[in-house]
Amino acid sequence: MRPKNGFILIIGALLLFGSATFGSTKAKSIKIGAVFDITGPTGDVGWHYADGVRDYFKWLNASGGIHDVKIRLEWKDCQYDIPQTLSAYEKFVKDDHVKAIIGWGTGDSEALRTKIIKDKIPYISASFAQNLVWMPGNWNFIPATTYADHVRTVLKYINNLWKENRPLRVALIYNDSEYGRAVLAPAKRYAKAHGIKIVDEEKVSLRCLDATPQMRHLKQKKADYAYIQETVIATATILKDAGKLGLTTLFTGNFWGTERKLAELAGPAAEGYIGVMPFAIWSDRNVPGIQLLKKINRKYHPRVQFREPPYVAGWVNAAIMTEAVRKALGMVNNDPNQVTGTLIKKGFESIKDFNIEGLVTPVSYSAKDHRGAKDVKLVIIKKGRLTAITGWIKTPPVPKAEMEGKE
Repeated sequence: MRPKNGFILIIGALLLFGSATFGSTKAKSIKIGAVFDITGPTGDVGWHYADGVRDYFKWLNASGGIHDVKIRLEWKDCQYDIPQTLSAYEKFVKDDHVKAIIGWGTGDSEALRTKIIKDKIPYISASFAQNLVWMPGNWNFIPATTYADHVRTVLKYINNLWKENRPLRVALIYNDSEYGRAVLAPAKRYAKAHGIKIVDEEKVSLRCLDATPQMRHLKQKKADYAYIQETVIATATILKDAGKLGLTTLFTGNFWGTERKLAELAGPAAEGYIGVMPFAIWSDRNVPGIQLLKKINRKYHPRVQFREPPYVAGWVNAAIMTEAVRKALGMVNNDPNQVTGTLIKKGFESIKDFNIEGLVTPVSYSAKDHRGAKDVKLVIIKKGRLTAITGWIKTPPVPKAEMEGKE
């Protein structure tokens, strides 16, 4: 099967720099860099994402590439470490001469924000931080909506469910990083505007194995709901410890903490957890993209029976990157030697209604909006499985202050 609209994949070793080589050294190719966390603090979700990116490029190249131009992926496991990512970036740009980069976390993506502008390197990452997409002249892109969009969507949803004759009481649980803090200001602004009370803020580390002190404090605050901005390990710890203490708080959370694995780790305490989902999930039977990914996964990873949402996110990011490169190639008569970062950026900003086989809603960018797909679903853990509780829904409007980079 030939890829539609520029789908792709690759595989590689696990820890250090990896690259895919494709036949003769004379083969036409374009180098793309990639930063992953496979073995670090967010490796619990990062390894799925890394496989999704690499598998897409492997699949793309095996299918003929982009008009016979292959993508050569240079990647490194940077373990969610900003200095390692900065070092990898320097190698990618100065030694490998990559034209664009697929990144990972919020902190490292923000640390590179000015450098990629200076070096003219388009950057699409796994972070959905709003700071990455609204800054004037920025070169960052994200595949979907932002963390700010997500927390607003959840707050709107639970506030609409609320029937008691008093304000809804909500707690925010986050890790003390750029990623964790990304939801604080937008959540507080939305809550204030809509009569919701933010009654507590609790810090929980990404690899936390005991959140009992934080949950005791949360219990005293009598929050009706809590929104968790963590990855799966910390989210599972929070849910288990809340269950042990008998909290009646209902828990919600962001994309990176929302997996079927959460039910395995937290057991019955995960039942009823609601999460934001910008992508299709593995159990979506009628999504063509999921059916394709299942075939790809069986072929390249026969021992991996199930894929979590970050695998889909990695595939989507690689597909979007490929579409931007395809458009850049079209500007120079498919000559890879003439493709530049500037042309790839123009390619990104010219993507309109890009269909990735239902893995997300159609992706569009502009010079003013570097978010991709604009819709999300909400899912719930029910009987140990992720199940959608909404269809695709629009996220609430973005405040002007956020669009101006003042959030």
